[in-house]
Amino acid sequence: MKRHLILIAVFQLFALMSYGQIEFGIKAGLSSYDLAKDGIIANNGDNHLEFNIKNAGYGHHFGIYTRLSALGIYLEPAILFNSNKVTYSIIEYGETGTFNTIVNDQYNHMDIPLMAGIKLGVLRFQGGIVGHLLINRISDVVDIKSYEQRFKSATYGWQAGAGLDLWKLRLDLNFEGNLAKFGDSISIGGQDYAFATTPSRILLTMGYKF
Repeated sequence: MKRHLILIAVFQLFALMSYGQIEFGIKAGLSSYDLAKDGIIANNGDNHLEFNIKNAGYGHHFGIYTRLSALGIYLEPAILFNSNKVTYSIIEYGETGTFNTIVNDQYNHMDIPLMAGIKLGVLRFQGGIVGHLLINRISDVVDIKSYEQRFKSATYGWQAGAGLDLWKLRLDLNFEGNLAKFGDSISIGGQDYAFATTPSRILLTMGYKF
């Protein structure tokens, strides 16, 4: 699946070069991850466990893009490295007492958005689809006994927003929704659980046209 998405993105880049007005550039920005403070209640052996989302911090992204424009309409694929960190609060109730542990997860993805839009002067309005390819995960949660989490290698979502073009600068503000629930599947003590949250993000991105 990862290979197919990357090949599609590369094909789009070369296909767009064959016609229309085209530009290339780089992008970088910040994102605010919105996750509801829902949680999971589970039994871990003789202990009762509460697994809660405490905080979803700001993420960052950077990469390259290309844009094909014709008659005020444009198509813009990009390839972006994206990193986000989520903090969990894990409360374990057992015979020996109550223990509260704060742990962090960092998720690194390759994002491949494909946006289409219209341009009115310096303003742009856009929408499209995005694929997220999981690169790796750096986690403290693995230290929790009997915990296991299985992530899909690829998930999908959509983006919509507005942009501003000033000289060679490209400023975008997009909202992103995802089609998969956060965390996919969590196993604690051999029992599967899942967060009810479908994650969303607000992305502020600055680009520069070469």
